[in-house]
Amino acid sequence: MRLLVSSLVASGLGCKKAPPRAAAPADAGTVVTVYVTPESADRLVGRLTAVAARHQWSLSVRTDSAARAEADLAIVDSAGALVGRLRAGSAAASQARQLAEAVLP
Repeated sequence: MRLLVSSLVASGLGCKKAPPRAAAPADAGTVVTVYVTPESADRLVGRLTAVAARHQWSLSVRTDSAARAEADLAIVDSAGALVGRLRAGSAAASQARQLAEAVLP
């Protein structure tokens, strides 16, 4: 009888509910396209990727000149300082702004 009771208790303890997972952000999965100059790509890609991963955004980093007009965020050199420019009407404008604020000095 003790063996049966201890087996039932042990199996009941092993079936605990898993802790609840944190819900994904409402904008998780958003694709944010960023244009960076080829010269600044090496130093910015790691920071851009870290911010996008933290928010669960997909990130497209491009260095081709065609991307400059199409990107949600363009990071360009202006008088020796990196400056972020948001594309007007971008579907991911809010995310692009957050990326710029987190990555640029």
